[in-house]
Amino acid sequence: MDPLLKPFLDSIESLTPWYSDFKHLVMNARGITEHSTFDHPVAVVIAISSANPDPMGTIMQLYNPNVPAFTLDKPFVDPNILRYYVLLHDPQQTTMDQSQLVFDKMKKSFGLHCHLLTLSSKPSLELDQPPEANHLHPIWHSHLETKRLFESAKQHYQQEPLVNIDMPSPHPPEQSIDTVSTPTSPLSPTAMSRSNSTSSTLSFQPSSSPTPPPNATILPLPTSQTLASASELSLATLPKEDLWLPQETKEAVEPCGKYWSQDHVDATKVMVRELVVQSILPFMERNVQHWNEQVASARRGLTGRLFGASRRLFGAGHSKNANAQSIQTIPVTGPNQPAGVTSMTIYPSGAPEAQMRKLADYAFMLHDYKFAHVIYDTVRRDFATDKAYKYHAATQEMLGLCLLMQPSPISKTDVDRHLELAVQQYLGRCQSPLDATRTTVLFYELLKDRQWWKEIPTALVRLTGEDSDLRSSLFLEQAAHCFLRAPLPMVRKYAFHLVMAGHRYTKALQRPHAFHCYGAAALVLEESQWSVAKNHVAFALGRQAFHLNLLEQAVEHFVRVLSDSKQTPQQQLAHIREFLFVYQQYTQTNHLDALHENLPGLGIPTFDNQSIRVTLSNEQPNTDHQDEWSAMERQLLDTSIAKGYLRSSKKTLALQQQDDDRLICAVGEPCTVHIECYNPLQVAVTLSKLVLGCQYRESTKWQELEGPAEETMVTGDLDGNDMIDLGDYKVQWLAQVHLDPLERRTIALMLMPQKEGSIRVRGLHYTVNDQVHTFYPFEKTGKRLNKTVEQWRTPTYAPEKSLDILVTLPMPLLDLTFHNVPDVILSGQVVQAVLEINNKGNKGLTSLCLKTSHPNFLTVGHPQDMDKPVYDHDHPAPGIHPTKVHTTNRLGDPSVMMLPLPADGQPQPVVPSGQTTLVPLWLRGDRIGSLNLQLLFSYQSEEENSAIAYRTLRYTLPLQVQPSLKINAFTRPSLATSDEYVLGIEIENVQRSAPFDLRQVTATSPHWTLNPISIDMTSLQDVQEKTTIPPRQTTFSYYKIHRVKDMATDTPEAWSAAALSKFMTGDDPHTSPPPLDLHVTNVSFVSLPGKPWHATLTPFFFS
Repeated sequence: MDPLLKPFLDSIESLTPWYSDFKHLVMNARGITEHSTFDHPVAVVIAISSANPDPMGTIMQLYNPNVPAFTLDKPFVDPNILRYYVLLHDPQQTTMDQSQLVFDKMKKSFGLHCHLLTLSSKPSLELDQPPEANHLHPIWHSHLETKRLFESAKQHYQQEPLVNIDMPSPHPPEQSIDTVSTPTSPLSPTAMSRSNSTSSTLSFQPSSSPTPPPNATILPLPTSQTLASASELSLATLPKEDLWLPQETKEAVEPCGKYWSQDHVDATKVMVRELVVQSILPFMERNVQHWNEQVASARRGLTGRLFGASRRLFGAGHSKNANAQSIQTIPVTGPNQPAGVTSMTIYPSGAPEAQMRKLADYAFMLHDYKFAHVIYDTVRRDFATDKAYKYHAATQEMLGLCLLMQPSPISKTDVDRHLELAVQQYLGRCQSPLDATRTTVLFYELLKDRQWWKEIPTALVRLTGEDSDLRSSLFLEQAAHCFLRAPLPMVRKYAFHLVMAGHRYTKALQRPHAFHCYGAAALVLEESQWSVAKNHVAFALGRQAFHLNLLEQAVEHFVRVLSDSKQTPQQQLAHIREFLFVYQQYTQTNHLDALHENLPGLGIPTFDNQSIRVTLSNEQPNTDHQDEWSAMERQLLDTSIAKGYLRSSKKTLALQQQDDDRLICAVGEPCTVHIECYNPLQVAVTLSKLVLGCQYRESTKWQELEGPAEETMVTGDLDGNDMIDLGDYKVQWLAQVHLDPLERRTIALMLMPQKEGSIRVRGLHYTVNDQVHTFYPFEKTGKRLNKTVEQWRTPTYAPEKSLDILVTLPMPLLDLTFHNVPDVILSGQVVQAVLEINNKGNKGLTSLCLKTSHPNFLTVGHPQDMDKPVYDHDHPAPGIHPTKVHTTNRLGDPSVMMLPLPADGQPQPVVPSGQTTLVPLWLRGDRIGSLNLQLLFSYQSEEENSAIAYRTLRYTLPLQVQPSLKINAFTRPSLATSDEYVLGIEIENVQRSAPFDLRQVTATSPHWTLNPISIDMTSLQDVQEKTTIPPRQTTFSYYKIHRVKDMATDTPEAWSAAALSKFMTGDDPHTSPPPLDLHVTNVSFVSLPGKPWHATLTPFFFS
């Protein structure tokens, strides 16, 4: 289970003490009823003082059978009860001999049910005892205080009208869209008809003022059956110290027993014990035996059933003139009766059914549950036949309680069936919600004792109808705690029932309890993916917190609701309006500037932290794939060091720079922070006053973040470029950004360093709808580490350095532009383009290197070759034109090349600050398909820089290569001589519409030359026919290959053999290979053939 829920596994009573108050209130508020004898008197105590001049006569007057007391003056109450006589002896008024004489007369007249009790009505006269010797804790104080509150509330309600004043709504009236419905007043006709409103109220408000404070909520006090309605149960939901009563009721309770000593208390305990053990229990046992023999036995068996049936069929029935032994209907009035009910059905105390019910109740009280169950089941049938629904519901209730009280195993189905029938009849036919509530409370306690946690919610939820919001909320809350205590805790049902309980508490205007329920449900939903449920709970918590004047918490909860994308546009707009209103109240109450102070955690808009990046002004926006670029940078650094492109004095600094992934920016160079934001709502949102939040430090070394970011709004004077000068750097101030519903946009904000050091981009300041300022901190994570087993198991990330900017002294800044680069070229086609190099920095640019991801596609020429064509046309007629080329045979990395720069008489080629130079380059379609040429440029400053050794620029060049010719070649030995071979070339035109003309075939080899066989070079017609390839056609041509006669002796093979021999003898084998002579044979088929051999295009012939 979630550790957050462990505190909720304590005892339910300690978690919900208000339910304990409600339970005691329900169990003590009913009084004497006609359908149950548990509250009927069993005995009466007649007390007389020994100082009375005529004690015997006074006793006879106190209990006159001809004048019954008010409790016995009811036809359904049995007047045959035990009389217990108590003689009070006051040592301050009479002597013990006098009291004993009167007590002896009482025993002779009234029997053994008498007791002599010694009490004091005046302070003790013994001088040898200190005053505090007889001081006792006020035993009856709490009981009398509660009774006084009840009586005072009744009197107050009879004199004053009901007041129900609510707090203001958390939004302006004209903007109210979704308001909480308020419960019907308990005095309205609707409430009277459905909740049996009482005629007494009690007012609650957390204030000690004698008059009702503003916005008070005065709710009715429960009495009798009206206790079950929503508003009457408020006493059970608030602590005693929160009760508010009028001034005239705030009187001290007169202390009782203030002259008692411990001896008096002990004597009273003895008297009570004797009363119960020696008088009441034997009296009840005799009655049980008598009723069982005289009534119950006669009604059991076949004879008893036939007698009962004949009596019901031919008896007096429900006639008003029926005798005292039959069921009767009597008129009834009073505030505790349901609306429209003027009579009730009763059984007189002498009726067999009433005696059977009393027999079962006595057996239950004497713990004979099995016998009581038999009697209840017997009399239940009579009640059902007579349609005495309240009596029948009460027996169903007791049948279930008898099963639960028995120690033997019982059926859960039987218990639930008895409870369901009892509750349904109490609510439906009897219209007695208090009895239904009382029944549910009793079953709940017994089911808890048996730990039937899965069955308890079913019983409690039955009594969660619309007639009483507060009772329903109490039972829903208890059901939720039971779900959490099941053998397999049902956490989702726990949260769901808490949400329902919070809703019903809200309708009952019990906002502290609603806030408590919603808060507990929020703990369960916090880690879940139920966004709709979480937002509903957060919205409810925000409203309840506002009504409870917890404005800070209200703002926090409303903030969580703002980014809810599952609601309708109207609902989202209502949420925004309520949030803005609550936040306005919060800032006004706490004297805060809403446009300056930060509101953290605002969910609109949302930002993609991982996509946030910082770029220089010369960087392309589409340079993704960070891992590939980093690998290329490492390879370029290694090659630059190996070939000497990087000066030896900068090697150590370059290696340190390679490990530091931070962006390098020179003083005075602007850099741009790209922030991707998304509006998750279906309503438009306006962002204004957007400013970056940055942190500057003088050190150029990277270090972890220290201290929180400055979250208050950035202030300063704006210059003409909308930049705010903060001393160490300048930040751009963006006036406004409008986000449409569900719009995703990238915001670019500029940052310009003005001092050497380091700048960390911490977050973004912005204002929502020109009313709420917030600071969003950037929380970008570094690369996921997976070098160790622990890193595989637990996600571990490298330090994130991309938002940390290294600011150096002025440096060159490379900016590139490609000219004449087509989007589409054919396979094998060579295209000449121009690379424009522009230095936008403040220092000269030198040592410009290029590393490309596709070296076979690109080669760079010298600026002097800018105006030369791709092919030199120097052959006047078709034919065979052999030539020899002298070239190096050194191996190297073809992907790294040094770009020539203009020298202009300087020791090293340099592009001065603000200057531009042009360099030719050639593109060749080496492979078919769409690709992105990744070009990584590295350059250095003409002056030494102690912070960095070089700078890089990433450039992506998109290119699409379409198919042109499909060429296959094969050879076979010549039949003429052993030094010749026949070369066959199959050329297929894969284009659908364009024909190709074969102009020249070039063979390059150090040993072999080429001559055509199948083409007559002297016939222009034959040449044209065999070198033209129509669309989707194939042509074949054959050539003779023969060995060159004047072949060089210093071959690459000989050099390799010599190096291997040196290695075996222990000599140094590292020697440079000799140059290589290549025989180039150009077979031209046109009158102006192209000479493709150019020093710059050499890589294309060896790729």
